[in-house]
Amino acid sequence: MDLTINDRVLVVFAEKAELPVAELDLDQTFEEIGLDSLHLMEVALWVQKEYGAVIPEGDLHHEQTVREALAYLDARTR
Repeated sequence: MDLTINDRVLVVFAEKAELPVAELDLDQTFEEIGLDSLHLMEVALWVQKEYGAVIPEGDLHHEQTVREALAYLDARTR
């Protein structure tokens, strides 16, 4: 079974935050789960490599929740 973009990105967010995927709260901000701007840039580059979608710098930011980022990335990769 293929993982969706959201499933795959959740795994990346969890790895960057050094948390199990099950412990990610979709309503927490990146700052709350411990991701900084470098982590977010790495995620954006991963999305570009995996899906060919360019994520402009700053589109993923500390105040954004995981849920908001998933929706944004899903829309960018369609």
